[in-house]
Amino acid sequence: MSRLLYCRRLSFRSWVPIDFGESRKLGFLLSGRRLCSVSDRKAEDAKTKRPSFKSFTVSYLVNSCGLSLESAKSKSRFVKLSSSQRPNSVLTLLKNNGFTSEQITRVVKSFPSILIVNPEAVLSPKLMFFRSIGLSSSETAKLISNCPTTLSLSLNNRLIPCYDSLKSILVDQDNILKCLRRGYWIFTLDTAKYLATRLSLCRHLGVRDQSIKRLVQNGPLVFFCSERKFNEVLTRVCSFGFDPKKMYFIHAMLVLFHVSESALEHKFELYQQFGWSRTDFVAAFMRFPNCVKISDEKINGTMDYLVNNAGLQPRAIAMQPFVLGLSLEKRIKPRNMVISELLSKGFVKKEDLNYFQILKIKECMFLDKFVVKFQQVSSPQPST
Repeated sequence: MSRLLYCRRLSFRSWVPIDFGESRKLGFLLSGRRLCSVSDRKAEDAKTKRPSFKSFTVSYLVNSCGLSLESAKSKSRFVKLSSSQRPNSVLTLLKNNGFTSEQITRVVKSFPSILIVNPEAVLSPKLMFFRSIGLSSSETAKLISNCPTTLSLSLNNRLIPCYDSLKSILVDQDNILKCLRRGYWIFTLDTAKYLATRLSLCRHLGVRDQSIKRLVQNGPLVFFCSERKFNEVLTRVCSFGFDPKKMYFIHAMLVLFHVSESALEHKFELYQQFGWSRTDFVAAFMRFPNCVKISDEKINGTMDYLVNNAGLQPRAIAMQPFVLGLSLEKRIKPRNMVISELLSKGFVKKEDLNYFQILKIKECMFLDKFVVKFQQVSSPQPST
């Protein structure tokens, strides 16, 4: 205890009062804030001495890739460029393969990390693959610019298996290309899985392989849609009574995929104004599914002319709804005027005419049968 008291006395005796005047001179040593500001300035000086990856990346995206400054700043989070060597090689490869400046900008904007991909080892084999299956350089550029993530997919694990899956159902390369041109995004899907489940479901309903082939080729968006949407479309088509064994079943699927229940009801109300019953509407839809995709303006114009000018019965039109898809100005009106002229001159009799057949035949046949033939009859005979 005595030793402890001795140490305390000793510490008090050795303590020397501080001269606060001197302390003000050394205040910067006592101020933590000032110490921090000095260290911060040193850090800033160090930063200015080395290149900024972010500023270089933003500059490159703007000046070499065509992105806006705002977009470049946003995309710089996903790619860090330290030099222009690799990205220049990527851009050169794309340009040499038919990509326009706008397409390159679109690709980089959607998939900025393409700039650091090995162009020869990764990108070139994929571009060669697309060319090998029959796509031209411009089509390949269009495919990739519309779906840039295609270039991030594995050639052996995704792109080639996708093509092989389509070939298993479409067989001909031309049919495969038609399908791809309608849906370049197909490469992003597990097509083998989609094909297996959709083929099983369609065949169970009785849909023929030829019809399925037509659906895949002409309506990849329908065939490869979500399971919920696909089942919904099938249910609606079946509810109308379409025969799965007939091609019209597929036509109806292609239409109802795009036409909602409310839109369908709206079209019925339009046709109803010209005398169609619900039964007439269903009958017309089953014969010509596209009758519900026609614009309101065309429906009103065509139905009004056929009923009020050509004198056709609404129910007769419902039984021959293909006429709704014909051009009113280029086919229906001109042919009706010719027939009206022939009737007025007595060259033909109304009971001998099939108005729908007249509208259906090709132009050359119509001219031979109703124009050239009667021009010879009506022209004055030379005197002998």
